[in-house]
Amino acid sequence: MTTMNRGARALCTALSALLATTAATTVAAQQFPSEPIRIVIGFAAGGSTDTNTRALAAAAEETCGTEIVITNQPGGSGVIALETVRNSDADGYTIATTPTEISAVSHMGLSDITHEDFGAVMRFVFDPHGFFVTPDSPYKSLQDVVDAAKGGETIRVATSGPASPYAITFEDMARNTGVTGQLVNIPYQGDAMAIPAALSGEVDLLVTNASNVVGQVAEEALVPLGVASDSRIAILPDTPTLEEQGIDVTGGSIFGLAVPAGTPGDRVEALNACFEAAFRSDAFNAYVEQSGVNPAYLGAADYDAYLAAEYQRYGELLEQLGLAQ
Repeated sequence: MTTMNRGARALCTALSALLATTAATTVAAQQFPSEPIRIVIGFAAGGSTDTNTRALAAAAEETCGTEIVITNQPGGSGVIALETVRNSDADGYTIATTPTEISAVSHMGLSDITHEDFGAVMRFVFDPHGFFVTPDSPYKSLQDVVDAAKGGETIRVATSGPASPYAITFEDMARNTGVTGQLVNIPYQGDAMAIPAALSGEVDLLVTNASNVVGQVAEEALVPLGVASDSRIAILPDTPTLEEQGIDVTGGSIFGLAVPAGTPGDRVEALNACFEAAFRSDAFNAYVEQSGVNPAYLGAADYDAYLAAEYQRYGELLEQLGLAQ
């Protein structure tokens, strides 16, 4: 009888522990996120990927109800950070800021990483590219750049990496104008390094998001020669598009969020909901107004479809440019 009582007590204890564990797991799932979220950025602090992400994350700490920790892992055109997130637990607590490079690096043989390694959460910014020089530059228009290149000059172009969207935009411009090979990419680890290089005269031309240098343009430290958008943009209303200058090229940078593939759908939905609320918050919109970035929201499903389409488009473009591996 005593033995049976002990056995019954042991069974009850085990069942109680199992029920407690199940209940705790259920509550944790219902309360997601209940731990700090980590966002990994593939470029140096101070650049556009960093500042845009930090502005959204600051607003999201309130809307997601948890601390958000930012980690910068620059290098490899964003690949190092993307690989960190791809190899992380698929639990929703590690997020990548997805740059445009995610559509290009595998086509260029720089990594095997693609959008299929991730689950899209949302897109929050699309920023058109611009071409900039210093006030003492001999190039007063993009036609001057083209003419100099056709005359045999080598034009050094600062970008944020070898597979950066800026590099692809200027390579497309060079191909379109017949000066491929004369415009040489000088890659830096993010805008935070490329912009000072342009200001110091290390390079002849800077290609970056127009919003990145609106302050330098206002201070007349940089002069815009053209924007690669479909129409003129509000922050540079007097700057002609490339199309207006007879160059059939458009290009821009995307900024989004993604988690490792296999992350549970309910957690992706929770992240989308709280980060969308941050995107629509007064705090983030104040940042948009101050910085001049172009807010461009896409939800999880639409962003996933967008990334798939961009991956195909970049593959075709890089093949045409001779940059595919």
